Amino acid sequence: MARTYYPHIYFEAARPRTRDSVTQAVSESDRRPGVTSFEEYKRVALAQLADYVDGWTVDHRGEVVPFTVRKWRGRTLVLIRLGKSKWPRKYQRIVDLINHYRRRISKTKTLQAREKLALEAAKKLGIKGKEARAILKKVRQRKFG
Repeated sequence: MARTYYPHIYFEAARPRTRDSVTQAVSESDRRPGVTSFEEYKRVALAQLADYVDGWTVDHRGEVVPFTVRKWRGRTLVLIRLGKSKWPRKYQRIVDLINHYRRRISKTKTLQAREKLALEAAKKLGIKGKEARAILKKVRQRKFG
C-alpha cells in the first residue's frame, strides 16, 4: 500500500492551508512562501521532532491526535520529498538525525529528558538554543494552550 502524500504540509503550498502544529510553530524566514532555505528546512525538521516529544500532535484538520509512528513516517516522507527536490545533497543528514533522535526519545520515559534530547538535536542541527526552545514551546502551546 502506498503512502498518501500531503503536499500542503510544511509550507509547500503558496499559503499554508493547514492548522497542524508543525506549520504553526515555524515562521517564514523571508517574504517568499514555502520552505525556501535550508535553514528553514532544518527548523521544520526540528519542529517535527519537538512535536513528537510529548506523544500528541495537531493534524491538518486542527484536531489533537496521538503522534504514532505511522504519522511520523508520513511526515518524514514529506520532509524527504521536499529535501530531495530542493537540497538533494544535504537533506539526508537532517532526516537521519531526526530519525535517530526520534528513536532515542521513544525509549525515554520522562518529558524533561525528552525535551533535553530535542534540544540536543537542535544543537546538532545548528539551531540556537533560544530559537529551539521557542519552537518547542510553540509546538506544545498549539496542543495544550
